[in-house]
Amino acid sequence: MLKTHVAFCLDESGSIKSRRLTEPLVEAYNKNMVSIRQAVLDEGQEASMTALAFGHVTLKHRILYTGQQVQTVKPLKVSDLQPSGTTPLFDSVYRAIQKLSELDDGNENTSFVVNVLTDGEENNSFNPGVAATLRLMEEKMGTDRWTFTFLIPKNHIHTFLRNFKVSSGNVQEWDASSAEGVKQAFITNADAFKNYFSNRTKGIKCTKSFYSDLTNITVRKARSELSEITNQVIIIQSPADCVIKECIERAGHPYIKGAAFYQLIKTEKKVQPYKLVAIRVKTSGKIYCGQEARVMLGIDTDKTVRLVPGDHGKFDVFIQSTSYTRKIPANSLVLYWPKVGSQKK
Repeated sequence: MLKTHVAFCLDESGSIKSRRLTEPLVEAYNKNMVSIRQAVLDEGQEASMTALAFGHVTLKHRILYTGQQVQTVKPLKVSDLQPSGTTPLFDSVYRAIQKLSELDDGNENTSFVVNVLTDGEENNSFNPGVAATLRLMEEKMGTDRWTFTFLIPKNHIHTFLRNFKVSSGNVQEWDASSAEGVKQAFITNADAFKNYFSNRTKGIKCTKSFYSDLTNITVRKARSELSEITNQVIIIQSPADCVIKECIERAGHPYIKGAAFYQLIKTEKKVQPYKLVAIRVKTSGKIYCGQEARVMLGIDTDKTVRLVPGDHGKFDVFIQSTSYTRKIPANSLVLYWPKVGSQKK
């Protein structure tokens, strides 16, 4: 049975109290837990819950509970949160990693999620500090079993992404000024976790598009924000395991560097920022391409990233290849776009 260990890092800084968010935060968190419990049950999986609070004026960090089975974890009480201090956000993430690591059974199919909610900005992480935590996050993500997600206040996302280099698809803004904002944040969170556990059933062990997924992108949105290239491309099904150049030539076309796109069906360790991304509507066969396709998938547009396939809903996803030795599995698809290839130097 698939197992996932989840840790929640909850902000209990003084601003949570001053904005009167303590009670709605606890209420929304508990409803979120009910939704996660149902998602795990629906998928026939196991999950444990760990909860930490960060920002207490004297204690800085508190462990609320560790490794509780999702089916039996007790709801939080309002008194469990004690908002009073600053925002040592990444020190809390470090402690969450430590706690979840204690639960690691060594099974390669066991996964981990650290989910952070804050109403402010990182401003007080010194033990071990931001840099050390980011290094540990990178190490854990390198195993393809760890996912780190962040709910941050509106108008902070660009600074957050620039400063901490977190995958944009794992960061979601929320309205931290009201109880309704808290409610909506956890509704978003619940939907994201439901999709995550569904993808776990399909073999996904981590994601860089926790909040950004094509299941919620409509065909109309793709049509309005991307360029249609249907009449410029050819879809080829690989008859056997082969390299991408052979696949193109077997289909009777000349191989042109940059003209071939492979179907995203497994984890890609390196997807460079200059590579194009195309999506195909499964029902109509319409194909679209453009910079916004990367944004829709939660792929960073300015750096090389590891890309993990998720639930792409109505779409097939294709990544541009610039290597003629790219291996293509039997029966997978290759998109051939001579026009863009001929433009490559």
